[in-house]
Amino acid sequence: MLKNLVFFGSPDFSAKILESILASAEVSVVGVVTQPDKPLGRKQILTPSPVAQKAADLDLPVYKPSKLDEANLAHIKLLKPDIFLVVSYGKLIPPSWLNTPVLGTFNIHFSLLPKYRGALCISEAIKNGDSVTGVTLMKMDEQLDHGPIISQQEIPIEITDDVSTLTTKLTQAAQQLLDKKLPEICAQKYSLKVQGDSLATYTLKTGSLTRENSFIPYEKIDSAMSGIDAGNTSALLRSLTPEPGPWTKIGKQEVKIIQTTLENDRLVINSIQIPGKSPISWKQFAAGYIK
Repeated sequence: MLKNLVFFGSPDFSAKILESILASAEVSVVGVVTQPDKPLGRKQILTPSPVAQKAADLDLPVYKPSKLDEANLAHIKLLKPDIFLVVSYGKLIPPSWLNTPVLGTFNIHFSLLPKYRGALCISEAIKNGDSVTGVTLMKMDEQLDHGPIISQQEIPIEITDDVSTLTTKLTQAAQQLLDKKLPEICAQKYSLKVQGDSLATYTLKTGSLTRENSFIPYEKIDSAMSGIDAGNTSALLRSLTPEPGPWTKIGKQEVKIIQTTLENDRLVINSIQIPGKSPISWKQFAAGYIK
């Protein structure tokens, strides 16, 4: 008999994982819990999360509670859940919710826990120059990214990876991991490994990724282009790409750095963008703006 699974998630990569789970021969997705619609864009139009949009496309029941309280939990209990699967939902889940499903609440996290507990696990791994990261499947408890580990899969970080490309790789790894481990969870034939708290590190909150905090002094970029601390500067730039996007000032001109590479231990800027303009190559920009 299929196990009833309720999926919790919000961003685009979470929507891709939701879609892949529908192919499982072990579970039936009976409901989706996601963040409430949020105003987006210059016109601040209320927009459903990518997971909400995907669930609607797939004709799945969607719940968008503003609070994870007992009243909203009562609705979820009507689904008779065996499993909660959480993939970047965006809110802490209270104990009464965690303990509701028969088989437990499980989480996919994009780091090799206990390293990088928190929301910015992808960008932090890039910024710190790590050569490897990965995906962790764990059983959730009340603390942030603290629960015992069921399985992990390592993913190498390439020198060209930014947050977008690495997220794609991690999403694919998560799909593979769940394809292998969901049957074990359904059969209750899996082992748990307690995380080593002494090895735990924590990321900053998502709110710290602001445009203001993405400013990089041009002196630092220029030095990296000359080979000074190029690796660290490259990692910092890629950790902010594509969002919120690293930017600098050259003279009085604001410039958004779109794409960079490292060549012979020097930073190479491939493309940039001037506010209100389309992206152009660094060569085009330098010819017109740098004397």
